Amino acid sequence: MRNRIKGIIFDFNGTLFFDSDKHKKAWKKFSTEIRSYPFSNEEILKNVFGHTNRAILEYLVKEEISGEQLNDYANRKEQYYRQSCLRDAANLKLVDGTIDLFEFFLKNEISINIATASEITNVKFFNEQFGLDRWFDFDKIVYDDDKIKGKPAPDMFLKAAKNIGVNPSECIVFEDSATGIAAAKNAGIGKIIIIDPSAEKSKFHEHPDVDQVIPDFTKFDRAIYF
Repeated sequence: MRNRIKGIIFDFNGTLFFDSDKHKKAWKKFSTEIRSYPFSNEEILKNVFGHTNRAILEYLVKEEISGEQLNDYANRKEQYYRQSCLRDAANLKLVDGTIDLFEFFLKNEISINIATASEITNVKFFNEQFGLDRWFDFDKIVYDDDKIKGKPAPDMFLKAAKNIGVNPSECIVFEDSATGIAAAKNAGIGKIIIIDPSAEKSKFHEHPDVDQVIPDFTKFDRAIYF
């Protein structure tokens, strides 16, 4: 098993950066502006986390959306999100153990990539805040460009694996959502590990496609896979 893993693909939001509260707040504010009431927590779990902006916005307005309207709506929501991140500077940091793990992969020449439902403006924001280009080839990161199919379709993970020259079956995916798990499964990913800060009580322990649930990257046992 140790020799099979040759690549690592990370989801970003809720996996490398605990920001679910910021996205919830931003989407609830935007929902209130558009339809006069906020997203419910149930809607957030089912129709927001892991989905592209287009999918979320079309769910919100109940019609197809594209072009200038899509860009305007998405930009407004993401501005709310980034403002929220910057206001909470104490928590604007990568999940515990992340940098040490990145350095381990770099030292051991293990290819890594990101496949995220975030759009390019947020990806650039993350790079500015966290210096991701120290470890990642920015041109290989897969994000929501409104062309690639979003999760649970396998496309993001397939492209992320292809971009680093690794077979999906030889990759570990780190995720945090049911939509992401489905996408990884559909892509034929070798191992799926969930990052959940409430790992001991996590609902994902019973998920048939999840290999492990950990609260952060300090609890990732490298000896199991490498």
